[in-house]
Amino acid sequence: MVRSELAASAAPRPSFPHFQSLTPVFQQEPELTADNASTANLDDATQLLNQEITETYDRQVYTSNAFPFSSPGHLRAAAHLYGLESVPLKNARVLELGCAGGGNLLPFALAYPQAHVVGVDLSPVQVKQGQEVVQALGVQNLHLHAMSLTDITPEFGQFDYIIAHGVFSWVPPEVREAMLRILRENLSPNGIGYISYNTYPGWKAGDIVRDAMMLHSHGAASEEDRLASAKAVLNLLSDGIAASNPLAPSLRAAVAQLRKHSDYYIAHEYLEIFNNPCYLLEFVNLADQHELTHVGDADPHVEMSVTFGQNVQLNHSLVALGQPREMRQQYLDFAVGRNFRKSMLVHKNRADQVLISPNMERLADLRWAGHFTETAQEENAPKNRRAFRGYKNQPLYSSDETVIAVIQTLSEAWPTSLDFDTLLAGVQSRLAPMEGDTARKKTLEVLQTLFRLNSLRYAFEPTPYEAADGDQKDANPALIPGVAYLFQQKKDPAFGVGMFNLWHDSINIQLKEAEAFILPQIDGRNSRKQLATLLRDALNRGTVSGTDGKSLKGQRNLDAVADKMVGKLLELLRRQALLR
Repeated sequence: MVRSELAASAAPRPSFPHFQSLTPVFQQEPELTADNASTANLDDATQLLNQEITETYDRQVYTSNAFPFSSPGHLRAAAHLYGLESVPLKNARVLELGCAGGGNLLPFALAYPQAHVVGVDLSPVQVKQGQEVVQALGVQNLHLHAMSLTDITPEFGQFDYIIAHGVFSWVPPEVREAMLRILRENLSPNGIGYISYNTYPGWKAGDIVRDAMMLHSHGAASEEDRLASAKAVLNLLSDGIAASNPLAPSLRAAVAQLRKHSDYYIAHEYLEIFNNPCYLLEFVNLADQHELTHVGDADPHVEMSVTFGQNVQLNHSLVALGQPREMRQQYLDFAVGRNFRKSMLVHKNRADQVLISPNMERLADLRWAGHFTETAQEENAPKNRRAFRGYKNQPLYSSDETVIAVIQTLSEAWPTSLDFDTLLAGVQSRLAPMEGDTARKKTLEVLQTLFRLNSLRYAFEPTPYEAADGDQKDANPALIPGVAYLFQQKKDPAFGVGMFNLWHDSINIQLKEAEAFILPQIDGRNSRKQLATLLRDALNRGTVSGTDGKSLKGQRNLDAVADKMVGKLLELLRRQALLR
């Protein structure tokens, strides 16, 4: 297919003025009172709102985690699928707006020590925690600042990746405008911007739930009472909802989803001063006003109608035929009930470079990684298919030999990534001989399927895992930087920076006493045998208990027990990509 068939239309960008009136106005935003309107300017009002938001987040510190879809490495790979060039990661300049404790920046800063990484957040409490982690880990290239992003000017510097995850929908309009201004003024010519936000139509039911929670918690004397009152009304919207209510299924689903989350999430997602979802086209219009072009979602597979089934694909293709890229994306949002978007943005002068939809042929340009464990056939699982679970516990069922060969090849290499040719060679070695073109085509088709299922990790360039010497890391296993420290710190409930791997996943592992004892010793200086010896001696002394909690003090012949425990721990760490 030639370039002109995939590229976005060169015609003038359409405007969608009718969408500007679609956002509901039930939840009014705070405004200046008559008393201060004559003396306070817009900056004063913004500062007052910033102060209130700051106090809220300082009172309820949350864990600052890594989000893989917002990482520079993922954005670079996604940009390639949309037809865009981006800046190599090694020396990239990265800025995060609303960085909290820096948990979403640490994996990148540690993996690329020559990169320049900056985070900005309103909360001094969370920034201070992050700065303490940065100092403890000796990270030289990560700088966290407690400041308002509205104070960022062009003099702050240019950045190749500007990230704002979980901020845009939860701040006043002036701050949303500032975020887009920063992308216009501070994003480098080939830079990639990222902004996530709540979106309609999926958030329509969430609006009703939020309105009811805000109503029932109004006037509460404390934060705890406010949260309790807000949660109390959820029963009305689930168990107490009338059968004749046409919105009953949507409201019950929204409440059921909400109940899966923590109190912190409920407080900040549903009870904040601001929560302003918008339609995609409203966001596109706002970005356009700031000389920015909306590219697509940072998870490109969700922009493909085929991801959601043949019925969606067929009807979407009929409705969206000949429409501009953004309109096609909006129609798909209606079809799938999208409630959250992770939008990638570039300077407007790059609009003609953006493909209408992700190019699946370009999957062959990427590097691939994944880990799957074969499991016993589960009840209600498809018959005559082998069952696997990914390292994030996603189920996968297949009887296709090429699918199985792909996941076995990737699992064997995990957590390192493989370029397409290396993956192809591994697949061919596991299958009956076939012609090169046939093998390549079938392997690419499998990648496309696994890509749409969001079952794999991918990158545009070699990852930090490839930098380690294979023989050395097998002989003397070593944790990736920060794991032992963050695991120790998370014992403190007030600690606010989460664990991660270098694929930028958020990690939460639970270890037995003996496993926690040996964790800091996995530093690249001890072989598995030496680790087992250290653990054996600790068990014998009674320093730690066995995995069943019972003391093994004074017992002999603990070598096999200790070796088995170390082996299980190393396998867990490898599966979670916590080993280099």
